[in-house]
Amino acid sequence: MAGRRRHARRRSPPGYGYDAPITIRIGSRRSANRYHEMQATGPRDAGRFARLVDDQVRMHPDDPLMISINGHQNWLSELLGACFEDYWEGISELSRELQFAGTAQFPEKASMSGQYVPWTFITDQINVPEVYYWSVGMEPPESDEERSMPVIEQYRMRVGVWSLGRGACRFDRGVSTTLIFTRNTPVAEHVVGEIMFPYLYANQDLSQPRGDEEGVCFIFIRLYWLLTDWQNILRALITRLDEAEINSHGQQFPVKLRTRTMHIEVDRIYELKDYLRFHSRSFKKLKKLQTDVPVSEQKDPLWDDMDDSIDDLEQFDSKLDSLKERFNNLLDLEFNIQNAEQSDDSSFLTTVATLFLPISFLASVFGITTITWPAIYYLYVALPILVLSCIFVFVYPITVRRYQKARYGLESTKITLRPRDFTMLGKELPDGVDLPGESRTSRLKNRAQRHSVGEKAAPRSRSRARSQSRLRGEKDGSYSA
Repeated sequence: MAGRRRHARRRSPPGYGYDAPITIRIGSRRSANRYHEMQATGPRDAGRFARLVDDQVRMHPDDPLMISINGHQNWLSELLGACFEDYWEGISELSRELQFAGTAQFPEKASMSGQYVPWTFITDQINVPEVYYWSVGMEPPESDEERSMPVIEQYRMRVGVWSLGRGACRFDRGVSTTLIFTRNTPVAEHVVGEIMFPYLYANQDLSQPRGDEEGVCFIFIRLYWLLTDWQNILRALITRLDEAEINSHGQQFPVKLRTRTMHIEVDRIYELKDYLRFHSRSFKKLKKLQTDVPVSEQKDPLWDDMDDSIDDLEQFDSKLDSLKERFNNLLDLEFNIQNAEQSDDSSFLTTVATLFLPISFLASVFGITTITWPAIYYLYVALPILVLSCIFVFVYPITVRRYQKARYGLESTKITLRPRDFTMLGKELPDGVDLPGESRTSRLKNRAQRHSVGEKAAPRSRSRARSQSRLRGEKDGSYSA
């Protein structure tokens, strides 16, 4: 690799020392062990890495090559340059962005120069944090704070992909190569080592010949199905909504704690919607590539799978909006209940003031120094006034309610449901509906049949009433024009 370019080593961020190892897994679908694993600690491991890639290519020619890299070091470009064409500088930068950048990257062509045009993307896979641990037989870490909820960072599993396609591998130009980058975390190590390779290789479509456009679509949707499950997130949100409703109805916690928790949930939903929209836009962008592939390959089931994923994401987006609205309604209910309780307290204080205000006024009158009435007079006057105040406080509200009920007729506005206005079982239309084109005789016949079984059909207009009267008169001979 004499023609390979070399760059000055840059200082690594904290936690990523120059000699910190990177776990690299090199796999092939027909390999007995699914993949071969190595620990790279510097550019001196480039030869060992090249031998592993060469062995996989020679043992399984034309079989798709999958390489996972968990971590980042500045010398990664020198390591990858031992096996692949000069995309390796951009590949190293993609790995750096995955580790340290805060933004995702849509699937896009990495370079417009050269014979081969690789595709890259960085996406945040979203799932319930505990699922990432449970899926690999691990127990999720316990939270330090009681009743604390996971931050949005714990929902994410960042994955970067560089789809080199065919022609990039120096040892066999016919091998399709895909590089998958993850962060160097225990969960990522277990997911990649125990789940990712078996899942990707279990699908026979992986070995199907595809161009660069179809290849990146296949990898994107398979990783999405493996690592992202919005249904899990919706189920977790519904569970917390039920918990919030129980706490709200039972008032098991202070109202400040309940409302603060629900505000956090609403903020979490807004954040999750941003990731969901990113997934939706990515799928829609990749779906446009269908027009670029040959007509014979446009019938690939892959494109139908992408359409289904887009439809599912739209439904998940609508469901998140519904959950957000329910949380907001529960927040409004909390504030309304709080206002009602304050109103009840104010009403109680008003009642107490109404009872004792006359007595307090009377005490102030007797407290005037110029008045020399005997003290017993205060008792004679205060007791009747207290009795009158009690009668006023308890009888006046009842009298007002009864007056309003009698004056405004609240019960008279109640609407009574009628059977003829509804469709009975086994019928398509209510009985009171006149079908277009139905003759007058058939309408009268139908109403007569309903009347014979005990239902009195009310005329819908004066003309229909006259028609019914005429029909009855013709039957008994008493009708006259």
